[in-house]
Amino acid sequence: MSIASRTLAFALAASASMSVAHAADPAPAQTSDHRKDELGRIVEVAGRKATKCPKQTDRTAVLLIAGQSNSANHGGMRFTSRHPGKAINYFSGKCYPAASPLLGATGMRGDSWTPLADRLIESRLYDRVVIVTTGIGGTKIARWQDGGDLNHMLLGVVKQVSGRYHITHFLWHQGERDLALKTSGADYAASFTSLVASLRGAKVDAPVFISVGSRCGQPGDWKDEDAITTAQRGLVDPAKGIFLGPETNLLVPPEDRYDRCHFDGPGQRAFAGAWLRILTDYARRAR
Repeated sequence: MSIASRTLAFALAASASMSVAHAADPAPAQTSDHRKDELGRIVEVAGRKATKCPKQTDRTAVLLIAGQSNSANHGGMRFTSRHPGKAINYFSGKCYPAASPLLGATGMRGDSWTPLADRLIESRLYDRVVIVTTGIGGTKIARWQDGGDLNHMLLGVVKQVSGRYHITHFLWHQGERDLALKTSGADYAASFTSLVASLRGAKVDAPVFISVGSRCGQPGDWKDEDAITTAQRGLVDPAKGIFLGPETNLLVPPEDRYDRCHFDGPGQRAFAGAWLRILTDYARRAR
């Protein structure tokens, strides 16, 4: 049976009402429980109520997150924060208790950022964590570079967030689409460099963390080296404020991806755990 056939069979068996989203797929259709914008980002979840936005202190992390599906609510397990007054999803000027699916990203399934926020709080690294998600499934990096439509969206989010919070970290997870498109390493690096330059131009001085990830449904070969991952590693430059994020090709094996692409519960937890270690190490070095 082909990968596509196995994926379809899984989706039908798991739920007739919830479709499996692939790296190259458009955003899932809207339902009566969700409202989306023209880019497919969730802007409203039925029954989800805004809460008071916390004041930012030096013990508050504000995570700006971008990329494609594995950053964007396409996980196999939904999470609700154990600390609803401290783990916050900020969207369009309002704050909500962090819970899957997060407002601001495309998928309608689970996320990895809510468990990350809980663990950052429980480790006492931060008292509060504000999550700002912008990820869009199936997107190539060229759309995120300066002048791209998603770069325009991202900078709009930055402007809106900056009226209330200072962004403390930029987390990037993307690459699956560009591996499928056979984007060259040089082109990937140029697009990412342009993206970072646009953020710096918008006065985002936060450290940038780039995940190393590219695999999505490729049968058999799960080696952690290709044009995209090589480019991602090569972009790390602490002198420019760019640091290594999780290396997900091997961190999250096929058995922890419900369709060989998107992280299932164990994969989401592993991803969150890797981010916790990375952000903890960075904070200890910076203090």
